[in-house]
Amino acid sequence: MSDEQDGLDLDESGPGRVTVSAAAGRRTPRGTLSRQVLLDSAREIVDIGGVTALSMRALGARLGVDPTAIYRHFQNKNELLDALADLMIRGDGALPATGDPAADLRESLRQLRRQLLRYPTLAPSVLRQPPGSGSWWDRMEQAVGARRAGGRSEAEAAAVWQTLLFFVVGHALVEARHLAENLATDRVGAPMPTVNPPRSRYPELAAAAPFLHADLDDQFETGLDSILGTR
Repeated sequence: MSDEQDGLDLDESGPGRVTVSAAAGRRTPRGTLSRQVLLDSAREIVDIGGVTALSMRALGARLGVDPTAIYRHFQNKNELLDALADLMIRGDGALPATGDPAADLRESLRQLRRQLLRYPTLAPSVLRQPPGSGSWWDRMEQAVGARRAGGRSEAEAAAVWQTLLFFVVGHALVEARHLAENLATDRVGAPMPTVNPPRSRYPELAAAAPFLHADLDDQFETGLDSILGTR
């Protein structure tokens, strides 16, 4: 289902530029309610009001159906949120498969970050999916395989994956929170807040402060280089 079909208009000028179309409050034709329709509409609700705005009643109202119809597909809100998190982890496209394990691993991690930043108000829900189930397995298999192809042992490959996972998700969640706050206050594009410590007490931090949030894309790539041992 395309973004136009599911009621989301994405501004490709930057991450987090999500607006909701006039699809709100539509009535779903009888017999067309499906898991995908429910997930698309649930994502729209979260885009507008965050996870706390999502409920079976709110979802039913958005689709023009009795909330009890939703329980045929999802037992409760938590199951619905788990499914949304799995969609974010999986992403819209296939995992990269160029034949270069190291390059494919790096692009897979970039995919995950982009997906989290695409829906910043939903990004925190990714923590609901433990990295040992659902769509995590595909990314884990690729990551461990890439490190094994590079000559690492199983233990080393597992440790590198864990470090990459914590780095990518942590980095993206900090960015996503900032984007979500900007969306809520109509300040899209505002820079990340910086620190301004007294140089007399924190000379090293004061010198590095201008670079802490200088370019988050560059910082992300530098972090990957450091973990993967390419810089």
